[in-house]
Order: sequence, then C-alpha cells, then structure tokens
Amino acid sequence: MIDAIEALLRPLMPLFRNYGVTHHDLSQTLARLFVYDTAEILTDEGRPTTASRLALMTGLTRGEVEKHLNERSASTRRRELKTSALMTPAAVLTAWNTDTRFSTPYGVAVDLSLTPSGRHRTFSELVNTSAPESDPDAVLDQLLAAGCVEVHDQEFVRCTNRAYIPAGVSVERISRIGTVLGALAGTLTHNLLEESSVGYLERAVQTDFPVSEDGRRAIREWLAIDGARFLETLDAWMTSSRPELEALDGQRVGVDIFMYDAPNEPSIATDARAAANL
Repeated sequence: MIDAIEALLRPLMPLFRNYGVTHHDLSQTLARLFVYDTAEILTDEGRPTTASRLALMTGLTRGEVEKHLNERSASTRRRELKTSALMTPAAVLTAWNTDTRFSTPYGVAVDLSLTPSGRHRTFSELVNTSAPESDPDAVLDQLLAAGCVEVHDQEFVRCTNRAYIPAGVSVERISRIGTVLGALAGTLTHNLLEESSVGYLERAVQTDFPVSEDGRRAIREWLAIDGARFLETLDAWMTSSRPELEALDGQRVGVDIFMYDAPNEPSIATDARAAANL
C-alpha cells in the first residue's frame, strides 16, 4: 500500500517543488485527512467524535486534532469554491450542446447573442440556466481562455469545442489534478474493497513497444477526435436518459479519458517475441 502511495505521489514532485509545497505541508494535509475521514466513519457508526477519541485512533495529539477540526469548515468551503470554478464551464458547455433551447435537434450548439435582442437566445440565459449562481462574464472569460468559444463582432459567441480543459497554469488546472486523481483513486479503492457490489469500469491499454514523438502526436490526434466523439455520445445519452437515471438520493457519475507515458519496462508480449527469436 505504501508503495502504491509513493507511485501516486512521485509524478507530483515537480509540482511540489514548483509551487513550494514542503514536506511539512504534505504531513499536515495527511493529518487532516486522517482526522476528517475518521470523524466521518465515527459519525456514520453513531459513535462520539470527541477530540480524545480521534487522537487515539489517528495517532495525533489532542491539540492537533482540535486544530484540524476547527479549520474544517474553512477548508471544505475552499474546496467547494475550487470545484465550482472548475465544473461550471463544463456544465455550461454540456447544456449548450444538449439543451434544445440552445442547440439544434442534431446536438449542435447554436450561436448565442451577447446582448438581449428578443430574437435570439443569449449567453447569459445559457449560464443562468445551467449554473444559476455564476457570473456570465467570468464563465465567458474561462471558456475563451480554454479555447472553447469564439466571440464575433462583439455581438455573438460561438462554441468551438465542447471539452473544457483549462488553459495555462491556473487554479483551475491545479484543482483538476485533484479531481481526476481523486476520481481514479476512488474507482480503484471501490473495486478493491466493495467485493459484494458491482465494480466500476476501469480499463487501460498501452503499447508493448516504445513510441516516437511523431507516434505520440498521432495517438494524441486520434484520441482528440475519436475519444472526444465517444465522450460526446456518452454525454448526450446520459442527458437524454436523465429521467431513467436520476435519483435525488443518488450520486453523480463521471467518465475520464487520458493519455499517459508508460514506464519503459519490457512487457510480456515483448519478452515472448524475444524468446521466440532465440
């Protein structure tokens, strides 16, 4: 388990150094996680969540536990704001491409007016529909920065890419790291521990040979087209199937696709070919 955690954190070391994240920062983060998670387990079991009990179960001092508990509300609110900033543009793009008020019957986003005209739907109406508490101007800036929209003649805005990936080094991109890694870790943990329930889909494919830079570029281009097409189809299906899928006491479901550089270690297929050539 410790080896798995080390493998998870190792790729993040360049980010830790770049943003001045120290060993102490990580230690405090881990301590908070132990306190919060243990408190949630005790609450679910109907047992007291006193500082003394939490200190005993986590190996921290009572003072450390009390400190982390006092900071919990502010920490939770901070994460909620970051998550909202990341998810809002994606929600707007989804509504733009699937809601018939803002798209064609074929699922193509229509151009939206930047000012009320009475004849055309406006971008503000789209944001107010899909993310009521968000600022339309701020969302438009995020989508422009990510290359998802174009503004023409300062009169209307056009959707050019329905996949929202924040551009540049920003708070949104950093938050996305936590969101994606947390989702993947949650899936793997669920499949490992929940033996009696249906496992979540977790599949991977990688080459059994080293790939050139041109080859990696070709793979990226293929994924950008066919991978995006799959996600768009899935997005449209989930939206159209909402009456059958939705439950007020349920949980959101997500699917991520990403490309990665695998370690250059001999694969079984490579070893087999090498042995056959002996």
